[in-house]
Amino acid sequence: MIKKIFASVVLVALIIGGIVFAVHRTAVSSTDAGKLQVVASYYPMYDFAKDVGGDKISLTNVTPAGSEPHDYEPSPKVLAEAHKAKVFIYNGGHLEPWVNGFLSDYKNVAIKASQGIDLQVVSDETNATNQVTDPHFWLDPVLAAKIVDNVRDGLIKADPANASYYTKNAADYNVKLAALDTAYKMGLADCQIRTLITSHAAFGYLATRYNLDAQAIAGISPEEEPSAAKLAELTQLVKDRHIQYVFFESLVSPRLAATIASETGAKTLVFDPIEGLSDANQKQGKNYLTIQEQNLANLRTALACK
Repeated sequence: MIKKIFASVVLVALIIGGIVFAVHRTAVSSTDAGKLQVVASYYPMYDFAKDVGGDKISLTNVTPAGSEPHDYEPSPKVLAEAHKAKVFIYNGGHLEPWVNGFLSDYKNVAIKASQGIDLQVVSDETNATNQVTDPHFWLDPVLAAKIVDNVRDGLIKADPANASYYTKNAADYNVKLAALDTAYKMGLADCQIRTLITSHAAFGYLATRYNLDAQAIAGISPEEEPSAAKLAELTQLVKDRHIQYVFFESLVSPRLAATIASETGAKTLVFDPIEGLSDANQKQGKNYLTIQEQNLANLRTALACK
């Protein structure tokens, strides 16, 4: 069944011309002369901007390939270069620790990806009375389409002469996101298990969209260390609900996920929050859409879906 679901996504992609891949750039080449200079704060924003902006923009990702954006701090030199860009795209849900300072004196078009999105509020595991917003909304394909619309609008504001170009590219990409949403709905409609254990609390929006129960080992930031009580609680949950897989992430140590798995007889499997891609993965043609397809395949395995 999953092959049929993915085939539908691929067919849509072929009809509208496929996906154009790009690698992280840190400098403007001579071929970029005259293009709209755009800077994204981390990978998903970079990937969406790449598809919407196409060959009309020169695009840079502030967060280096393979780096974790929750705790990355760009150098003064990198920030100085970013200030020269005509467009800056950022999360808006307090993901990047350096953005508020950057925006305080940034004078050009700033695109807040979360504009128009209702952010989920969650409790900080280290302090139950501390409520924080979850910035991982891009993992919901429906909300990702809203991000694409926000990127489109910001590019048009900065470069109205190419409005029709950005509008068409955004519409084409949103067709792919709609196909991805359909694949998730169909692929997760009939599963024996509906609880997933993840490395950190990055999957709340996706879980809400597709009626899953996401339980995280760490909090909003993957660097948060869970308490012994939290680990014991999740270990018991795995046993009680007969969970067969514990998810870990590509940019985070699998140590805690592996510990819970070993204590319960479960296996480990990757669930990628797409916070950053390595250069090697980008050169292989991986991007938001392909990783989301792999995430769905791994979810179907872990949740014993028909």
